[in-house]
Amino acid sequence: MKIYESDYLIIQFEKENDRFVQFWKSSPASFKTLKVELLNYTGLYEKYRPSQALWLQQHFSLPLDKQMDEWIETNVNIPCVENGNEKVAFVVGKDVLVHLSVINSFEETSSIVNHNHFASEKEAREWLDESDTAHDTNSEITILFEGIDENGNSIIKIKRPSGDIFNTIKSFSNLIEENKFIKSNIEKYSKLTKREKEILVIFSKGLKQQEIADELFISIQTLRTHWKNIKKKLEIKSLTEVVKYVQAFEMK
Repeated sequence: MKIYESDYLIIQFEKENDRFVQFWKSSPASFKTLKVELLNYTGLYEKYRPSQALWLQQHFSLPLDKQMDEWIETNVNIPCVENGNEKVAFVVGKDVLVHLSVINSFEETSSIVNHNHFASEKEAREWLDESDTAHDTNSEITILFEGIDENGNSIIKIKRPSGDIFNTIKSFSNLIEENKFIKSNIEKYSKLTKREKEILVIFSKGLKQQEIADELFISIQTLRTHWKNIKKKLEIKSLTEVVKYVQAFEMK
């Protein structure tokens, strides 16, 4: 039963499943418009009080930011849970990076909502129905180059079990962040000597300075001098930052 329709959003109430189903006809272009649609959704949720919600995000293309994340948690997620929501499923949209912002929205706010993300509506409904949704998530990723589009952009296809879409998208996020880190810090990293790179790798293992000195057959004073130079060149202060450098530059 359709209970709402605007230029952007359609909301169906599947009474037999005790479920709201939302479909974006077109994506809001601004947070102002998005807020209006989500407040209408929340108002209807308070009226009908379904236990589940299914968001079909195929056409949604508005990236969320931290401020919007907090607004959604306060004005949508919390009220819906208070009015009976137990599960929310999302079908990933065409713009994967936009959907990544949706995933991050829940993580950044430590959301109250029990949510999951799927490649298809069928899988999302199975999860909402508490059917067996186990998939082989250990299959290797296949990456295929499919040529150049009319604008000169490379077309890359990534094949992975659809049931593992959440981890696939998070992998994209990690790759993007790592790439940004490398671009921002490669000049600093290039200033390290071969010996300093070697020491950085060993430091990332969490060993004590005396253990590192013994492993390298150098004095503790020499090690401390190297470490002082490394910290100055990379502008680092913690073991976490050391590990980040080692992981990003694939140092062994």
